[in-house]
Amino acid sequence: MIGLLTEVGKRVSGRWMTAVLLPGVLLVAVGAVAVALGHTRPFDLEHLAAAAERAGRDLAARPGRLVVVVSAVGVGAGLAGTAARGLGLLAQWWWLREWFLTGGLITRSRWSRRSRTLAAARRTGTPTVAAYLPQRPTWLGDRARLVEARVRAQYHVSAALVWPRLWLLLDEDARQPVTDARTRYGEAVALVGWGLLYLALGLRWWPALLVGAGVLLTAWRRLRDTLGELAELIESAIDLRLRDLAAALGLPLAGAEVSASEGRALDDRLGKSGPT
Repeated sequence: MIGLLTEVGKRVSGRWMTAVLLPGVLLVAVGAVAVALGHTRPFDLEHLAAAAERAGRDLAARPGRLVVVVSAVGVGAGLAGTAARGLGLLAQWWWLREWFLTGGLITRSRWSRRSRTLAAARRTGTPTVAAYLPQRPTWLGDRARLVEARVRAQYHVSAALVWPRLWLLLDEDARQPVTDARTRYGEAVALVGWGLLYLALGLRWWPALLVGAGVLLTAWRRLRDTLGELAELIESAIDLRLRDLAAALGLPLAGAEVSASEGRALDDRLGKSGPT
């Protein structure tokens, strides 16, 4: 059994270990503490130590049960990692959504990001571009939307159509920063899921609510940083390599600026619109 576990341990990737297994084991441990203490005695260390001693004596007397418990902890950690990822993706759908729960009420209020942006522009005398103003419920949703809006305004093409093709033209050195930023963003998305799971444990043991809140605040900060970096890198790649893509498609761009007709022609080719 020990040899089998050792061999399995060698095959477990380091990334899965740090991203799923270790956080999952920690969550299972916090769950065990939550069950042992509950709301009535949240910081009773003597009771927790006594419960741990009883469990330790029981497992030492029954080695077979120890194997079962270790296996259950591993399975529970893996399931927790899967649940965290799923919850994170669900939360991502929520913060990237286009619609408001209250229609345009929040957008029109003086405290909305859109109203505050317009007020700041008026104070400084800065002209505003309607397409660049906040239009989605969250900053994250607007930052993702701005990639398409800014590329469309500058080059008259769709970033959603350009980016997959342009990615194939990039060499490994150019891809690496984008890949790293995308990985960090994915980790931040999963961290949201872990925070939600800790909040769920708070139903049994209220200190877990504080842990979950801290994890969610950390995840939100990382989401803003990584999504902003990822969006900036994608826009930069399009700025630098759009002409290469156009040339590869047989539609070279003539002037220093991309004309509306050139952008439409490139959009038609990428969108498979056919001749017009």
